[in-house]
Amino acid sequence: MKPLAFAPLIALLIIAAARAAEPGFGEGSRLITKYHCQQCHSDYKPGIGPSFHAVAKRYASDPNASGELQTTIRNGSMGAWGPTPMAGVDVPQADLKRLVAFILSLKEY
Repeated sequence: MKPLAFAPLIALLIIAAARAAEPGFGEGSRLITKYHCQQCHSDYKPGIGPSFHAVAKRYASDPNASGELQTTIRNGSMGAWGPTPMAGVDVPQADLKRLVAFILSLKEY
């Protein structure tokens, strides 16, 4: 068999591996619950803070979104979404990266 015949299969495996590295809904929901994000945010409707989907949509084309959101979650912010301040949340770096990746992935849904 010719090596090029495997190219589509290899491409699919690479895509599947990349998707597997992203946190799924189960893990994302677990992190949201663990760090009490749902007290101010929800999936689609704004509450005290913006919805997770609104955040994902706003940052969809921002190449620095992951770092910016990690900083916002860790340090808090004020004025980005209105007058209500967001207090910083002490989230370990590994969880913080996964949490932000999950929130940003919601732009697809």
